[in-house]
Amino acid sequence: MKDLQSRREFLGRAAAVSAGIALGAPMPGLARPAAKLKTTDPKRALVTWFSQAGHTERIGKIVACRLIRAGLAVDHGDIRDVSLEGIAGYDLVVAGSPVYYFEAPDFLTARLESLPSIEGAAVASYSTYGGPGHNQHNTACDLLERLVDRGGVPVGIDTFGNMSTFAPTWSTGRIERVVKYRDRPNEATYRRARQFADGLLAAARAGRPVEVKRSVTAFEAMKILNSRWWTKRMISRHEIDAGTCISCGLCEDRCPVGAITIARHLVDRDRCVACMGCVNLCPVQAHVMIFNGDRVYGFQELLRRQKIEIAEPEELRGEFCPAGGRR
Repeated sequence: MKDLQSRREFLGRAAAVSAGIALGAPMPGLARPAAKLKTTDPKRALVTWFSQAGHTERIGKIVACRLIRAGLAVDHGDIRDVSLEGIAGYDLVVAGSPVYYFEAPDFLTARLESLPSIEGAAVASYSTYGGPGHNQHNTACDLLERLVDRGGVPVGIDTFGNMSTFAPTWSTGRIERVVKYRDRPNEATYRRARQFADGLLAAARAGRPVEVKRSVTAFEAMKILNSRWWTKRMISRHEIDAGTCISCGLCEDRCPVGAITIARHLVDRDRCVACMGCVNLCPVQAHVMIFNGDRVYGFQELLRRQKIEIAEPEELRGEFCPAGGRR
């Protein structure tokens, strides 16, 4: 009965999307800032992100380092690790996310929606995406909208392409689609990240908000159709092999929805959001996931098999930007 209701929900959403497209329904726009910047001389900044395979983290650290070198005191880190209690005290807030089933993940946007007021703070967002990209601009808009809703004033938005980290793609034989972009992120990516940081800081210092509009794309329809639900339906098995697991706890610690209990080698498949983070992060491939009949293997294993080494930006070589940064 539950499966039947889920299918009915899926078909109902499909009908609604088709009707909306046929009627030329407008896409939602980004809320306009109602406040002015509280300062054009920002002193304190927060750069936070959600990252599983490392792409979004790299961009966030580059942005943080650039702001540090510009003289700001910067707190930075994954949104699961940083404290947001004092967020009203920041003059600049930057948030980043990977594209997750054509949008920013619910658990991240919900965290931003729960923030206290940041009235007058300069805000910016970015997204990272794999391969040619799917809805990356609107994913960054998902973050920026939440920050604007909390009183922020937008000063920047950007997107950064990388090699895809969606494990079912290469695990089911479509590896060429992924390794075609084996050189990304590269120095050109990192250069753009520095330019992004410089640009948003320049806009904040000039008191010049940016106007951001969502793009009208077919992928907005895919969001309504809930492709994540469809992906979960194609996963016939997901468990932890107790004989292989080394109990490092990385998957449990990084699971964004608390679906893993490493002491019992348990995956709560109902709670799981199919982000593939556990499969990608496990150093010994102890997560046994069967997708459409094939065993899924993680991003680190893909890099090893394909002999790919991601070139790290200069900001991450050795000690991370030591002067003025706070983790």
